Amino acid sequence: MIDLKSNLDHLESLAADFHSDGHAQTATDFRTAIMDIQNLRDYAERLERNNNQMSCELNDLTNQRKGIASALLAAVYPDLDRRIDEHVKTAFNKNERLDAFEARIEAVEHFKDDMTTDDISGLEQMIDDRIETAACDNDRDDETRDTVRDMIRDGDIIVSIDLS
Repeated sequence: MIDLKSNLDHLESLAADFHSDGHAQTATDFRTAIMDIQNLRDYAERLERNNNQMSCELNDLTNQRKGIASALLAAVYPDLDRRIDEHVKTAFNKNERLDAFEARIEAVEHFKDDMTTDDISGLEQMIDDRIETAACDNDRDDETRDTVRDMIRDGDIIVSIDLS
């Protein structure tokens, strides 16, 4: 709120005194200055109200965005679980080193369980990082990683989200 240091009533009284003393131009200048001060005060108050209203609206939008992000994440989880299960079954049929692959999938599932809305974009990178840093005991592991990586790049592995 604007705190005026000037007493507008006192200024109006001075303008009336100047006018009665025959200084009409000075009285007019005082009254013009009083109107300017009142207009600026009113404008500042409107700006402050608008600022408060926009802050409330911004808070509402932020809360809505968080709610939408949580809903989207909740919608992604079931499909993500199903897709992981499908790919695990496929990989188990092709991979001779089931224990190592199962450990990698469990790491992905633990990451998924701890995921927040900001982590979704990092999931693919985390999977790639886990695959690249895993210990390789034979060429079969390298072939499996390359096959899975190619399937992701070629679009054979796709995660879709149904928001209905």
